[in-house]
Amino acid sequence: MPSQSPSPPTRGRPRDPRTRATILAAARALLERGGLTAVTIEAIASKSGVSRPTIYRYWPNAPAVAMAAFLEASGAPTATKASRSPLNALRAQLRALADAFAAPSGRSVAAMVAAAQSETELAKAFRNEFIARNRDAARVLLERCIEGKQISAPADIDLALDLIFGPLFYRLLMGHAPITHAFVDQLVDVVVHSRD
Repeated sequence: MPSQSPSPPTRGRPRDPRTRATILAAARALLERGGLTAVTIEAIASKSGVSRPTIYRYWPNAPAVAMAAFLEASGAPTATKASRSPLNALRAQLRALADAFAAPSGRSVAAMVAAAQSETELAKAFRNEFIARNRDAARVLLERCIEGKQISAPADIDLALDLIFGPLFYRLLMGHAPITHAFVDQLVDVVVHSRD
């Protein structure tokens, strides 16, 4: 996914949001039908009608495109939205993760990440495009909860985030139990102590 910070000027024509959307739609369709192994630059180009060099202008490789498509389909973290209480927003974010991994594309991503070595392009894309973004969004929400005196400040906010996300990804990768809304709500209740 393109960084939200200003990017340096690039040569040639500026990036077109419609082209980006077309590429992601093609990658998402390939992901849902055939899993991550079906998402290749050649297949994306064929399905989208966008040239391979153009695809490479947006992403460095096929796993990065697949992760961007998965991230967009699963819903971007909503930490910047202040329309609800930050604690409810945290629950909503984790429930969205549960829904994302219950979908066929989510199960495919989980299976491939579980089988991948930690330094493969796939694992790096999953770590950088999905885990880090969700963790960063959750950190903002926890900080807002503390500022608003909704929760007691944890002794170590990084440890609190590990305690929230660790069980999610353990269930995701081991597959021994489902990731449900009830499970993520229970996680929040155990880790985060509200100030009633």
